[in-house]
Amino acid sequence: MKRTVKKLNGQNGFTMLEIICTLIIIGIVSAVVFARMTSTRDYDLDSQVEVVKNHLRLAQSRALSSGSPWGINFNSTTTYYLFKGTGSTTPEPIINEKSSTVDLTAKKSALTITPPAATGGRVTFDSFGSPGAANITVGTNAGDIIVTKNTGFIP
Repeated sequence: MKRTVKKLNGQNGFTMLEIICTLIIIGIVSAVVFARMTSTRDYDLDSQVEVVKNHLRLAQSRALSSGSPWGINFNSTTTYYLFKGTGSTTPEPIINEKSSTVDLTAKKSALTITPPAATGGRVTFDSFGSPGAANITVGTNAGDIIVTKNTGFIP
């Protein structure tokens, strides 16, 4: 038995308009998917956490080299500063920062910091580079920063 394919209304394929519309839709969908895959928000958060860790290490290094306490005061969820001494509220200059107080919103960063409540928002290193007898946790929306007791290790 022989089968024949019947053409409907004389059409035997897609029109040029249908092909162009399909290609445009595929292009728009792929552009949206690509934009979502290459978001820089996660990279921003990770890099800003590393900057905060380096500023903590700077305070620790200054405490070790000077023989007196140095630390970082996290005075809000988006600002912090380096200080010298135990009860000082005077910000000290930080290398490669425009201001003595680091403002994450001015850097257009999405990082937010939860200051360590147990220490009043301060991380102070003694002349041995130690934060004291207890671990200090600085919370962020990109993961916690833990300063290890006695050693001052910051992973």
